Amino acid sequence: MLLSNPATYDTRPVKEALSLANNGYKVILLAWDREGGAPKHSFISKNLVIQRFKLRAPYGQNMRTLLGFALFYIWCFINSVMKHFQVIHCHDVDTLLCGILLKIPRWGRVKLVYDMHDHPVMFLSKFPKSEILINLIFTFTRSYFDHLVVVNEGFVKYLSRRGFKKGNLTVIMNVPETVVGRPQLRENGVFRIFYYGSLSRVRGVHNLINAVSPLSNVLLLLAGKGELVSLITKLERTHTNISYLGWLSPSELDSFIRASNLILSLSSLYSPNNINHILATPEKFFTSLAHGIPVLVSEGTYQATLARRYGCGLIVDMKNISDIREVIEILVKDKELYNRLARNGLKIARERFNWKIMEKRLVSLYESLNRRTIS
Repeated sequence: MLLSNPATYDTRPVKEALSLANNGYKVILLAWDREGGAPKHSFISKNLVIQRFKLRAPYGQNMRTLLGFALFYIWCFINSVMKHFQVIHCHDVDTLLCGILLKIPRWGRVKLVYDMHDHPVMFLSKFPKSEILINLIFTFTRSYFDHLVVVNEGFVKYLSRRGFKKGNLTVIMNVPETVVGRPQLRENGVFRIFYYGSLSRVRGVHNLINAVSPLSNVLLLLAGKGELVSLITKLERTHTNISYLGWLSPSELDSFIRASNLILSLSSLYSPNNINHILATPEKFFTSLAHGIPVLVSEGTYQATLARRYGCGLIVDMKNISDIREVIEILVKDKELYNRLARNGLKIARERFNWKIMEKRLVSLYESLNRRTIS
């Protein structure tokens, strides 16, 4: 497996690698530690080891990062020379070219899986004519990868319209490993709203703050990084219902999720035509369901489609402050509605959106690759 981050906070690749390891596959995850805080080697199990390329570099689309990628690719090639692997599994488009370069000398002997966590536009938005570039990427790489993994059915429909065969697509959602097992039924007391992630105007966090600030019976907890941190830290001095938690560890994050009454899973306000913002289903959406907590999502997204279909959350126009406030007030006052959303979310997490189901899909995919290799 190839991954362009240190495999610490990005849980999806590690879950997939561990699922394969637990089912008898030997997995080596080659990751890039850009931040310098992770060990060079992590032995997760007898069948799974994470090896990290230690080179500090920023995230984003700049020359320093591009140079870092070139060195990371060379490191991956060197670390792959003596390994007799059967599958190359590329997490996101920024490792796909590396995977192709590793496959070409072993053509016919190895399979290539492209695991598309996000649409390529996520990595190419700053490049001119990015849509043309994306079309070129899809056209050029299609003949190299043997299977494409996507995060939801929305991507399946989108890619099918672009000529990809549904038989070569597998949906593996960003669901948590466990379902907590009980809904967060509403009781009296302060209504705790939790948002974690990018603290930016692009996500509408400033509108959320303006909507919540006059509500005395609501506590807004914010965690993460972004341009609004300085504003939030100033506001919490004058508003007792706004609190900034900083950057949380996975265990800290889990404890705040468990204590929350509402989770927000927001998309970009200012890129309504960005296909990734429309189709993305972040892990926090499914985490809220697994905890029996209603989720608040942005109108016009695939998350909104799921929230309506399964009755597990509320949809809001994040550009409209009064709309945000009204929806929150409804949820605070209407316990029957709240409890129905909570129960629906937990039910669908147990039945459809859980890692046990996703693991079966992943293992089935690898079994099919093995059959194709033998044939």
